[in-house]
Amino acid sequence: MPRGLVILAAAALAATPAPGLDLAAALGTCRAEADEALRLACYDRLAARKPALEHRGAGNRVLPRFDLDGPARLVFESTDAIMVVYLLDASGAVIQNLHQAGAGAGSFLIQKPGRYGIQVNASGGWLIRLEDPG
Repeated sequence: MPRGLVILAAAALAATPAPGLDLAAALGTCRAEADEALRLACYDRLAARKPALEHRGAGNRVLPRFDLDGPARLVFESTDAIMVVYLLDASGAVIQNLHQAGAGAGSFLIQKPGRYGIQVNASGGWLIRLEDPG
């Protein structure tokens, strides 16, 4: 395997994969691609996956409003016992309550474009990010 691909694959393995992404399977799919250019493009897509928005914190917080022009996956991670995430519409009304009991992660697909907000109530540390739904 060319040195550049080894470095890229190692970087992809070192990164924290998004919930719902089976990184081993995704790398296997790329590895199985016979055409070198398509295989490299496959690895590039994996390496380029990054959140559109990311916030870290602890305790309770209302995050800045954001706009979506299409579907997005809201990913939430908790490092403590209790985490409640409220997805808010443009007026601040609750659209969806999301709960994480104990340390771990969950996700929710936001299907419609629009202006949104997020309120986090947590007993400890947390991470919120928006990702491409694919």
